[in-house]
Amino acid sequence: MNMSTLLTPGWLRPPSLALCAEECGARCCRQRRLVILSASEGARLKAKREDVLIAQGTDGRLAMLLNPICVFLHPETNRCTIHAERPDACRAFPQRPSVGCRVWPKDD
Repeated sequence: MNMSTLLTPGWLRPPSLALCAEECGARCCRQRRLVILSASEGARLKAKREDVLIAQGTDGRLAMLLNPICVFLHPETNRCTIHAERPDACRAFPQRPSVGCRVWPKDD
């Protein structure tokens, strides 16, 4: 993988909520196991939904557990119900190639 793709534009397809929801089926919100959170993100998400599973690792980091899918993913539309205020880890995804991801930056 060319590390410059992480720093410069060059997406295979421009990222969009519609592309991820309609074409991909939001696989990253279904296949990932956890999302690393800051303390403030954890508190904010817990305030939004009591059933969100947040665990603290032995290193002190917080993670939202996707069991089996993210609780913020709408099951029929595959759209994130908190897209505008999603955690930073979700905003940064994908950070490495993911099989079938339609927006991963292409290598030049």
